[in-house]
Amino acid sequence: MSAATAGWLPAADVTAAGRPVLSAGEVERHLEAWESAGQNLQDAFQDLNALMSKAKEMMELAEKMRQKLLTNSSAQSNSNDEEMGSKQDMQDWLLSVGIVSPVTKETAGALYHQQLSRQLADYIRTPLEKAGGMMALVDVYCLYNRARGTELISPEDLLQACSLWEKFDVPVMLRKFDSGVKVIQTKTHSDDEVFARISSLAQKEDALQKGISPSDAAFTLGIAPALAKEHLLNAERIGILCRDVSPDGLRFYINLFNEIDPQNIYLPKTHGVYHTWISVTTASQ
Repeated sequence: MSAATAGWLPAADVTAAGRPVLSAGEVERHLEAWESAGQNLQDAFQDLNALMSKAKEMMELAEKMRQKLLTNSSAQSNSNDEEMGSKQDMQDWLLSVGIVSPVTKETAGALYHQQLSRQLADYIRTPLEKAGGMMALVDVYCLYNRARGTELISPEDLLQACSLWEKFDVPVMLRKFDSGVKVIQTKTHSDDEVFARISSLAQKEDALQKGISPSDAAFTLGIAPALAKEHLLNAERIGILCRDVSPDGLRFYINLFNEIDPQNIYLPKTHGVYHTWISVTTASQ
C-alpha cells in the first residue's frame, strides 16, 4: 500500500515511485522567494559600494584639510599656543579618519613592503605619542588595519614592514622583550627614564609597604598594563626591583639589598631608602 492510498499524502503530491514532490504552485513560490532574496542581496551590495565611495570621499577631504592646516601652521609661525593647540587637535582628528591611499600589492608591486613600511612609520607616530611612546605590535596591527578600511594587511606583512625600519631613517623601531612580546616604540624612548620613574614610584610610602602592580606602573607611565609589566620585569633584571608572587597577584618592591653594606649587614642606616622603609614599616605596626 502506498502513502497516497493510505491517506497520508494527497495523490497529486506523490510520484509513481512513492516519493512526495512539490506542486507547481509551491515551486513557483520558492522561485519567487529566491529571486527576492537575490534582489535584496544585490541592493545591499550596491548600498555598501555607495557607502565605501562616500567614505573614500570623506577621507580625501580630511587629507586636504590636514595638508591645508600644515601649510597654514608653517606660514603663521607667530600663532599663539592656544591656536597651535587647536590646529594640532584638528590634525590628530583628521588623521584618525583613516589613510586616504593605503599601499597595496596591486599598486606597489615589488616595492610593496618598502612602501608599506614607510607609510606605517608615518601613520603610527601620532598614536605612539598618545600611548606614551610604546605600543604592543598587536595593537598597532588593529589600529593600522582600521585606518586602511577595506585594504587590510596580514600580520606577516606588518611584521615584515616593521623589520625594514632598520634600513630606513624613520623615528620608530620594532622591539622584542625577553618574554617574546613585540612592541613598536619611538627611537627617543629611553629605558633609563622609565626605570627612574618606576624607582620613584616604588619608593613612595604606600609602595614600600604594599609594593606596586603592573596596573600601578601602567597608570604612572601612561601605557598598557601588559607593557608596564614588561618594564617591571626589566627593572627586576637589572636589580632595581624585587618580585613577590603570591595568591594576591604579582607585585614588585624596591630592591633593599642594594642598601645593605655587605661588610656590616647589621649597620643601622640613618638615611636612604632602607632607612625610609624601616621608618614606614615601624610606623604602620
